[in-house]
Amino acid sequence: MATKPGFPATGIPPAPAPAPTPTLGIRQAAPAASAAPRAAAERRALTVGRGISLSGGAISDCERLEVHGTVEVSLNHALELSIAETGVFRGEAEIEEADISGAFDGAITARSRLVVRSTGRLSGTIRCARLMVEEGAQVSGRIEMIAPAPAAAPAGPAPAAAPDPHAAPPAEPVFARS
Repeated sequence: MATKPGFPATGIPPAPAPAPTPTLGIRQAAPAASAAPRAAAERRALTVGRGISLSGGAISDCERLEVHGTVEVSLNHALELSIAETGVFRGEAEIEEADISGAFDGAITARSRLVVRSTGRLSGTIRCARLMVEEGAQVSGRIEMIAPAPAAAPAGPAPAAAPDPHAAPPAEPVFARS
């Protein structure tokens, strides 16, 4: 099996570099002041710092949730969930991708990819399109593999259909002279 460049031989992507933990605990990422790409400047991200607890309610439309402390919520319509080794998530999460190095207890639906690192502990109801588990990780509960989200159609011409054997032959091209 061939692996992507930059991936170890296991095929599991390397763990993301740890982000600096904010000094105030919870922060919302501020828009970038430089001429960075629009997508990066408008990214909606929430970081729950080490020693911070967030409970009750729901978080929705968050592009990236990074957990270093303890979170007890429902996470809906998010793109990425990252749980650091010190992080604990209890509740429900519906996301595109998740990378778990800490603890997750509840129901998780990862429409694209779910990675459980060697220090990760995942328990509950697990639904995902792709599951990658490093050696040493703990996974328990009910696991259901789902169909991956449909990929966007590549830009360019549509694939040619097979010719109809009953169709008339194509007309000869006509070139106008000027």
